[in-house]
Amino acid sequence: MNLGYARGYQLTQQLDMLEDYPVDELFSDGAQEVEALHSPTSEFQALMNFAQPGDHLVIASWEVVSRDYRQLLACLDQLETQELTLDVLNLPQLTVEEWRQVFRWSLRNDRLLHPVLVKAGKERDRSKDAYSLFSKEPEARKLYREMIWLLVEKNSVHQVAQQKRVPIETAYRVQQELKQVQLAIILVICFLLAIFSIKLAESYFDQLWIQVAICVVVTLVILWNVLIDTEETESNPLIKEKKTPKI
Repeated sequence: MNLGYARGYQLTQQLDMLEDYPVDELFSDGAQEVEALHSPTSEFQALMNFAQPGDHLVIASWEVVSRDYRQLLACLDQLETQELTLDVLNLPQLTVEEWRQVFRWSLRNDRLLHPVLVKAGKERDRSKDAYSLFSKEPEARKLYREMIWLLVEKNSVHQVAQQKRVPIETAYRVQQELKQVQLAIILVICFLLAIFSIKLAESYFDQLWIQVAICVVVTLVILWNVLIDTEETESNPLIKEKKTPKI
């Protein structure tokens, strides 16, 4: 039995492709986020519960399931456990094992040996264009904004990648872009406070060098406090993540 599943952007096109396949049973989570796949009440879980060994899962593209190779590999394991076959309509027809080899090869050959990247690989150019504030796809722009808010809420890169089902490389890149914006805001605030401190010093001191000294001291104190606070909030989640596996 052919079981079709659709979710995410361009839903109408997905449904048209699945109906032309054709499929015997059609399941859809509509325009819901990728987290819906793991909800016990989702249509995807209903499909997996409905499926019998030998059934055939049909999807329009891999992005319907996830954008992360690790999550796709987990999906392949689930299909193999339930003895289901697979067809991705916008790609050549491969077996579950052949798809597994493709994703494993991609993980091995798309990485940089650099500890600063927190075990993240080199992000694909296609991902950089897709997941940005100026993406052509409304869902991609929405996903980018949601990743920004998760990072603002002090979630780690690993947590954001896992929650939004995006490659960790993409989450890391978004984190760096957020840091650049935050640094720019801090510099603007320091500039405004420096002007304010000069005006305030003029009210009490006539000497120019005293006014400049007060301005420099105030600016340095503000920068020091902000940067120290940033380093602490970034290092604490990493320490917790390292300790968790030992427990």
